[in-house]
Parts: sequence; structure tokens; C-alpha cells
Amino acid sequence: MDAAMNAAVSALISESQALSTISNNLANSGTTGYKAVSTQFLSLLSTGSSGNNYPAGGVEAVARQNVSLQGNIVSTTSSTDLALDGNGFFVLSDGTSAQSFYTRNGAFETDSSGNMYLNGTGYYLMGWPTSSTGSITSANSSNTASLSKVNLDSFNSSATATTDFALTANLPDEGQSSVNSTSYTNTSGSTEQLNYSWVSTGTTTSGDKTYLVSVTPSNSSVTLSDGTTSGASQLTYSVVTDSSGNIVSVHGTTNNTAGYSGTVLPTSITPSDSSSAVTGQTWANVLSNTGYSATQSLTTYDSLGTEEDYPVTWTAAGDNTWVMTVKSPTDSTGSTVTGELADSSGVSTSSYSYSVSFNSDGTLKSVTPLSTDTSGTLSTAPTNAAGGVALKTYSWTDGAAKADVSVSLGTYGKADGLTQYNTGQTTPTISKVSHTQNGVEYGSLSSISISKTGLVEATYSNGQTVDIYQLAVATFPNVNGLSALNDSVYQQTTSSGAYTLNVAGQNGAATVTESALESSTVDTSTEFSDMIVCQQAYQAASQVISTGKTMFSTLLQAVQ
Repeated sequence: MDAAMNAAVSALISESQALSTISNNLANSGTTGYKAVSTQFLSLLSTGSSGNNYPAGGVEAVARQNVSLQGNIVSTTSSTDLALDGNGFFVLSDGTSAQSFYTRNGAFETDSSGNMYLNGTGYYLMGWPTSSTGSITSANSSNTASLSKVNLDSFNSSATATTDFALTANLPDEGQSSVNSTSYTNTSGSTEQLNYSWVSTGTTTSGDKTYLVSVTPSNSSVTLSDGTTSGASQLTYSVVTDSSGNIVSVHGTTNNTAGYSGTVLPTSITPSDSSSAVTGQTWANVLSNTGYSATQSLTTYDSLGTEEDYPVTWTAAGDNTWVMTVKSPTDSTGSTVTGELADSSGVSTSSYSYSVSFNSDGTLKSVTPLSTDTSGTLSTAPTNAAGGVALKTYSWTDGAAKADVSVSLGTYGKADGLTQYNTGQTTPTISKVSHTQNGVEYGSLSSISISKTGLVEATYSNGQTVDIYQLAVATFPNVNGLSALNDSVYQQTTSSGAYTLNVAGQNGAATVTESALESSTVDTSTEFSDMIVCQQAYQAASQVISTGKTMFSTLLQAVQ
């Protein structure tokens, strides 16, 4: 009788536990990431029985976790809602201890500091920081210490300092020098032409300009003499003007004295008709359109995304040669930025010049740095820049970091950068100007997206897209051995085995679905069916106790 009563009581207790499980499942039928728990009944045998007596011990109810079950993926409107499809868990931190926690509940929000956390809890989402190319900077599959909180405010703005700049432009072939003509009348009364070709050859630090002036008769039968050389078809002079355009000095092969008033002439002109020489012409008559010059700007960005413009001046400096002068940058408002410009050797300067030469076919030949000699005239430095210009900027007023900028002018012998072709224009200009640079202006955070592989990608108002985190997915040898905590969170146990951290979609780990949540695995129809079975079993156990009570009363009456 005692065994029957004990078995019935154990049944009542077990069915009560089963009903509690059913009730909890139904209560969490709408809980994100919740895994339905089932009740498993185990039979018990009495150890005190002997002989032919059946050892009725009753029953024991054991809760069985079904963490491995996949819930349905339901779309949402929040980009921070995440669902796992497959094996694995999001990794969480409570922010106070070194212990890690795990969940399938992906209802994440951002707190006031920009950290992604599990809504309504104190658990933070963890991931690996990534480089700009999306590669994990410090990953360890067996150590959660390599993870950090996924913080979006750390990336609320974006900017990339310019380090490389490529310039493409055509410097007009006809702009490298100018030709002017002046007429004279020989002693026989015939009119002849002298052609003056002006070529800018450099600049002094005081602002003086140096030109080579070539005097050539238009009539090939006319020869020139400078007092030393006779019968020449062309004579060349060096003319220096100040910053206002006034002539400072004129140097010829014999007239090598500074201080000319502006008049210079060949010693004699010998026409074919043996006429006498004529009076000289003043340089002012022909110095009207000397070597072509133009200024452009190279737009770059500092590390804060502020636009910085390097003024660049191109000046024709001889046959197939131009002088490129780069000055200290100005900001987007046009004001000069407090900074330092340095040459490729790191020498500070407010501007720096390069001699750019071209082949006869118009392709780039050489780029040579120019230095300043003791007289203030730019001269060729011994170091060749090999097709590029190295600039350095320091100490920006907006607090931007130091940056080295390399300017590529093209490949020697190829028309992939600077070229020198005839434009066919009456007034030649620098044409086909374009440039590319790897800097990006300042941009504010516009949106966040998370890929199936768990890569967190930030998009900014400047159009830049940057990979900022890689979410980690933890897998276990026995997920049903995890210990359940509040908020659909789990802890690792001896039964579950040690975690392994994975990139989503790799090594059997689940993939991530953005703007979606995993629904509860509770099946309400199954729960109601189990409830009916539980109720019937409980009634049956109660009937056993009632019957036992009746039998015990009958026994007492028989004894009386």
C-alpha cells in the first residue's frame, strides 16, 4: 500500500513540474530567441522490495533543454536586430567581469555611449575590431579577451588623409615659348624681319624672371654677327626682369654687363645684298608675351577630412621643359593653413619647384627637384624625383595629424600623366586636367549594415564605406548542456564543453541576418496537447491516492 501511495505522490509532483514547464513555454511563446523546454519522465524503483513484490518507486520529471532547435527568422525594421541561422551564439559581456555570456536573442539597441547591448539587459554585444579593409586586427578563436564591445559612436565620422595624388594634364607645346617679330629697313630700302623667341628659364627667390631670347632673321639669306661670331643664323641672349617686368640685366656672348637700359642689338646684320647694319631694337618692343604660365590647385584632405589645396604653378622654362612650383596649402575657405611644407629630403620651405621635361613625342621624360643657389636662382638639384613629387605637411591649425603626400606625374616614356602636345589653340592653355587622390573629406555616420558573415559596415555622408567590426559566433560541442540564465542568455558549463569563436558562416557557424529576429521555438498546439496529457496523468494519480485511501479505510474497519 505504501509503495502505491508513494508512486502516486511522485506522479503528482512530476506532473506538476511538467505543467510548470508547459506554462513557462506558453509564457515565452513570443520571446525572441527562446528555446522551448520539454519534460522527460524517468521511472523510479523501490530498493526495499523483495521476493515477488514489484518495486514500485514512482516517477521523476526532468527538464530537457532544446537549445539546438532553430527558430523561424522574422523580419523587422531595425538594422540592429540580428538573427542567427544555424549553429552558434552571439557573444556577450556584462561589462563588469571577464566572463562571457551567449545568446540567440538578437534584439540589440545602442546605449548613450554608442555600445550595442541586448535590449532590456546589461549585456553588451562583442566583436573583433577590423581594419579599413575588413580584416580582423586581433582574433583568437579560443579567447574572448580578443573581443571588444561593438561601439558605433567610435565611428560616427569618417575621413581619410591624402597620401597619394596622381595628376593628369597636357602642358601646351606651343606655350613653352613665344615668338615676336620686329621689322627693319636695310640700307637698300628693303624691309626685313627679325624673329625674337622668348623662353622662360627660371625664377630667382627675389621674384626676378630669367628668359632666353633667340634672335633669328626671317630671311634665311641674312646672317648675324655679335662682334665675336660672324655669319650666324641665330644669336641668343639672357634677359633678366624683376617682379614688375622691368629689365634688370641683359647678357650676350660679348655684351656681358648688367645694367642695360633695355636696348640690345647684334653688332651687325649682314643681308645678302651687302647693305649696312641698322639701328637696334628695344626689348620693350618685343617683350609682350613671354613664356606661358598657369596656376592650378591640387585638392587633398587632412586626417580630419578638411580640404587642403596646394597651389601649383606651371611655367614654360625652355625647349620641352616646364617648372612646376608647389606652394603651402590653403584650406577650403581660401586662407593659408598654418603648416609646414617640406621637400623630399624633409627640408622646410614655403614652396618647392621641380623641373619637368618631356620627350620629343610629348611623353614625360624626367622630373627633377630644383634648389636655390647663392644668387637666388633656381638650379637643378642632384636628386631625381623619379616621376613623382614628395611633399610633407605638418601642424595643421585644425589639429589634423601629420601627413606625407606623394604626387605622381606619370610614367616616364608613357602618356599616362603629364604630356606635352600641341593644342592648336590661339591662346594655349593647360588642358585635359584631371587628378585622383586617395583622401576622403569629412563625413558623418549615415547608416550601419551587417553582412551575413557578421561584418559591421558603416556608411558615411561622404559616400565612404568602412568595415568597423567583425561579429564573433561562439559554437559548443553540446549546446544543450549550456546553463540557461534570464533574458535568453546562457553560460558555458562542463556539460556544454568549451566555446570556439568563429566568423559567421565559417567552420559550421551560423550566418547573420540583418533586420531580423529568431522567434521562439514554442509550439502552442503541442503545449496544449501536453497539458491535456499532464492533466489526465495528474487525475489518474489523484484517483490512485483516493483508491488507496478507501482501501486503507476498509482495512481499518475490518480490524475494528
